[in-house]
Amino acid sequence: MKNEVIHSEESTLGRTAILVHLGLVIFGIAALLSGLAAGDYKKFDHMGFTLHSWIGMAGSYIILLRVALGLVGPPDLRFANWVPYTREKLSYVKEDIIGLCHLRLPDRPTHVGVSGLVHALGLLLFLLLALSGIFLFFTIDPGHKSRGVVHAVKEFHEVGLSLLLIFFSMHMGAVIMHALRGHNLWRRMFFVKETQTELK
Repeated sequence: MKNEVIHSEESTLGRTAILVHLGLVIFGIAALLSGLAAGDYKKFDHMGFTLHSWIGMAGSYIILLRVALGLVGPPDLRFANWVPYTREKLSYVKEDIIGLCHLRLPDRPTHVGVSGLVHALGLLLFLLLALSGIFLFFTIDPGHKSRGVVHAVKEFHEVGLSLLLIFFSMHMGAVIMHALRGHNLWRRMFFVKETQTELK
């Protein structure tokens, strides 16, 4: 019975990480694509803006959930365990960058070194886009041109969408490069590896 409890806990934590990651990918791409049509907010017919707004709000929920899990969630999702903010973790980032300059792909666990830095910056970008998007959802008046603070936040939000495209490109490039080296990141990110724990 005790073995089954441990087995279930490990599987649940894995599924939590997978579902949150899937949510970020799906809603991130959907928000990025729908954002291309959101410029019609100044028109009477603003279907593109409306679609982007609701996709963005759904995605914001996933992002805020990820931030909450990073602060008080399972150990494998907590920021304190992988965000490079200590001298030791930053030294791994430095080593990885030097290695990349010499065309050497980092060979480290997930979210360690430059991978951790890229993921941390990516989540920060997601969070800023979510917060600015929530603000715009409640302040933009469709059919009218935005002005003042609302206009400034809108401009930042649009730049953020371009940065999101860069992040997705970097992330996908890294996954492809690791796959070519035989590291199956796809299986690790989208499938739970069931593990049995033996107790003596």
